[in-house]
Amino acid sequence: MNSRVQTLLTVPRRCVLLILTCVAACPWWAMANEPSANPTAMNFEAAGTIRMNLNVGDMQIVGAQGDKITVSWHSSRPEDESRVSVKVQRSGKNDATVVVDGPGNRVKYRVEVPRQSNVAIRMQAGNLDVRGVLGSVDADLLAGNMDLRVADPRHYRTVSASVTAGDITAQPWHADTSGLWRSFKATGNGDYELRARLLAGQLTIRSE
Repeated sequence: MNSRVQTLLTVPRRCVLLILTCVAACPWWAMANEPSANPTAMNFEAAGTIRMNLNVGDMQIVGAQGDKITVSWHSSRPEDESRVSVKVQRSGKNDATVVVDGPGNRVKYRVEVPRQSNVAIRMQAGNLDVRGVLGSVDADLLAGNMDLRVADPRHYRTVSASVTAGDITAQPWHADTSGLWRSFKATGNGDYELRARLLAGQLTIRSE
């Protein structure tokens, strides 16, 4: 694929300080303390858009066969599992929302979505692993490690990734950069879009 790849500085220092202040002072969302069924599932056809609000933990987002969204979780401490709150609901004919909150990074989550889906992820902290999704991916993580396993690079129209402090490795596009306020962009002839943003940590993009 003939792609144009750029590595550049992007985020002003005062914006970083403002973001960190807001994160320390305000939670992203509040959820009821009622325990959720494990797993929590909802029928949802392929080719839709799924928006996820995820708190902290070890999150695995997996494209799977079938027309269903399923969220499951486990922890080394059984008492943690009963403190997890999950909401999966439709927000339109072809749109769904997944909201996950839990007691901390001891909990490991697995979110299965139809393989052909577009996903938009907003996560606070921890490990975010996305694989098996044939569609556009838009992922935000404040702090931690983001690992995106993507389809053939020729399937993507636009690609952009940025870290405020940390490392970016994107083997399919031969990008490797580290430090402060780093990013890269690429263009191609595919149908999908890939956007990944990380405030602090390691961002890795690799082929399936």
